Amino acid sequence: MATRVLVTGGVGFIGASAAIFLKSAHPDWQITAFDNLHRRGSELALARLAAGGVRFVHGDVRVREDLAESGTADWLIECSAEPSVHAGYGSSSDYVVSTNLNGAINCLEHLRRCGRALMFISSSRVYPIERLRALPLQTADERLGLRPGAKGEGWSAAGITESFPLDGARSLYGATKLAAELMILEYAALYGVRAVVNRCGVICGPW
Repeated sequence: MATRVLVTGGVGFIGASAAIFLKSAHPDWQITAFDNLHRRGSELALARLAAGGVRFVHGDVRVREDLAESGTADWLIECSAEPSVHAGYGSSSDYVVSTNLNGAINCLEHLRRCGRALMFISSSRVYPIERLRALPLQTADERLGLRPGAKGEGWSAAGITESFPLDGARSLYGATKLAAELMILEYAALYGVRAVVNRCGVICGPW
């Protein structure tokens, strides 16, 4: 049977790019983009997905029944998120929490039942804002960088590592991503869910 990949948030920038890349690299795989089309303009990617041979399923990670109806998958790539660092500020936190944290838990529950593997697209925003602001940055070649030779706990001129301290506030977006990472660790330990967490930085490119 062909490898089946479910990409949640599959119409977003990361999800659509990943789905189309995987289908191009593995034409015999079944790639499904799963998305609720909540973000304005997201429907513009549907034609691009179809042209790339990617199946689309309209659904919401906040609804477990929607995930169940999408079917089993060998890999679930969890790209769905309310991605704004400003999400919830001056308004309710409901959407960012229910999508980023509860949605991730629903994906884990889906995987627990079908026994497959997860790739979770997390964020460098899990690191505390004030600790990042305290780093000795300097301008070089029209960009900010860490001062050569400088280093501290979890950071050096080469960048930030996973051992960078996590104590401190980080935004509701960052907090939901970090909380989801912790739940992934628990599901891996308790239920044997295989998982990879990727803390992406600032991502850009076509589309």
